[in-house]
Order: sequence, then C-alpha cells, then structure tokens
Amino acid sequence: MGALGGLLLFLGGLLAGVYIVPAGSQAVVFRLGRVLSVENQGLHFKIPGMDAVEIVNTERLRRFEFGYRTVLPGEDPQFRDEPVESKMLTSDNKIVEVNWVLQFQISDPVHYVTRMPLGDRATEKLIRDMAESVLRKVLASRTMDEVLTTGKEAIQGQTRQDVQKVLTDLQAGVRVVAVQLQDVNPPATVQSAFSEVNSARAEKERLQLEAQQFANELIPQAEGEAQRITNEAEAYSFRVVQVAQGEVARIRALAPMYAQNASLVKNTLWLENMKDVWPRLKVAILDAPAASGAQSFLMLDVNGLLKQLETQGKEGGERP
Repeated sequence: MGALGGLLLFLGGLLAGVYIVPAGSQAVVFRLGRVLSVENQGLHFKIPGMDAVEIVNTERLRRFEFGYRTVLPGEDPQFRDEPVESKMLTSDNKIVEVNWVLQFQISDPVHYVTRMPLGDRATEKLIRDMAESVLRKVLASRTMDEVLTTGKEAIQGQTRQDVQKVLTDLQAGVRVVAVQLQDVNPPATVQSAFSEVNSARAEKERLQLEAQQFANELIPQAEGEAQRITNEAEAYSFRVVQVAQGEVARIRALAPMYAQNASLVKNTLWLENMKDVWPRLKVAILDAPAASGAQSFLMLDVNGLLKQLETQGKEGGERP
C-alpha cells in the first residue's frame, strides 16, 4: 500500500509538471519569481511548486472599441453608444463625436506579463485610458473641418504613432496594428447645418473642377491662335524687310545713272510708280509730236471729256 501510494504521488507530481502551449501562443516560465524562459507551442515540463507559467496569445489581434460597443455581433450587429468616450474637442473649440477602433498584438510576452497590470480588465483599462488620451490630444491640434473632411488619414497615422511611442516607453510588449476612425460626425443638434455646408462645399468643388476643365480646353486654343498670329507677323515683317532692302539696293544701283542723267532717272522712277495708279484713273495717254519735233506724252482726262461731251449734247438738244 505504501509503494502504491508513493507511485500515485509520483505520477500526480509528474502530471502536475506537464503543461501544453497552444498554437499561436507563448509561455513565460517563472522560477521562484524570476523569468526563466519563454517556451513556444508544444508539450513542456515544469517543477511543481517552483515554476509558474503564464501563457500569452501572441498572434491574436486584439480590438478595443471607443465611443461604442458591439452588443451583438454577426450579420445584423447591434451597438451601444458610449457618449462619454465619443465626444472630443477640436482646436477651434468645437465638439465632434468620434467612434474609433484600436487594434494591437502582444509582441513581447515577457514585457507584457511583467510590465502590464495583472488581470485582463486592468490591462484593458490602462491601454484604453492611454489611447483615448492620445487621440484627444491629436484632435485638439486640428480644426473641426480637418477632422470631418480631409484630415482623417493623417489623424489615424499620428494617433497610431503616438500610442505606439507611449507603449514602447512603458515597455508594455504591445505592437499597435491599426487605428481606424469609424464614424466622425458633428453633434446631432448641428448635423443638418453641417450637411448643408458639405453640400455647398461639394458644389463649390464641382464648379471649380468645371472651370478648370474649361480653362484646360481654352488656354491651348488661345496659345495656338497667339502662336499663329505671331508666326504671320514674323513672316510679314520678314517679307517687308526683304522688299525694302531690295528697293534700297535698286535705288543705290541707280545712283551712277542719276549722276549722269538725273532727268531720265526721275522720269523712269515716276513712270514705274504711276503704273500702279493709272489703272484706277480713267485717263488716256497719247504719244504726240511736239512743235520742236521731239516726242511727248499727252494725258487726257477721260471722265472730264465724257462729261463735257454729255453737257454739250444736252445743250444741243434743247436748241430749237
């Protein structure tokens, strides 16, 4: 009987020294109050009465909700508001209601077990109070418009970074995975006014976009027209300058001839210039000999001659 009792006692002690670490977890082994080792998943042994084991799930993604609580999860979830947590103050002294989520994992089981308060409830309260304080500080540095419109991504990023810094300084053994702002709204009493402001802002952005599109279409056309006019002006300038230079060269070439017979050169230039004028004048040029026998040109005003003949015809018709 004594041998059997000893065997049972031995087997009981042996079984008391066996423990299993499940998948996704790690075990922190203490011996006489000091950390001895960290064991991964599997079957392990400890010395009963001397060793203590704390098993920590290091792969589970933990999720803390702020501003609300999920009462009934599933396809049709039910929520409960937590207004004390959700109401926060912005830099322009306006209240916004923020529902958000903090997601984290245990990255160092030794620090988590030794540095954080004992008990899940105490640990949750510490992390909740610290994270809420960080977000309130971040929102207090931004205006209401930023919080409700364009600043969401920046707020999430800064909050995640600041929460992680505090946890790292505390050596909490916690890694922040994400900070997600679920709903950010003004108080219900001003919700309708804010909706009107949002509608006006959207209409303004739409009109600005249409104006920009019109400008994008009009400016290239105007620039093309300006370039065409510039090219035509440059071509005209080049043509006029070339013609003028040609005339200057021609006149300079006449200088020796002018020195020999100025009258001939003058008459020649006069005739060349008048050839553009004569077609617009109703004149007749006659080659008639002068009294001295030299050739001369007579110009008759055809219009005046016709009027004179017409007048004479009328006067002749009136005579009896």
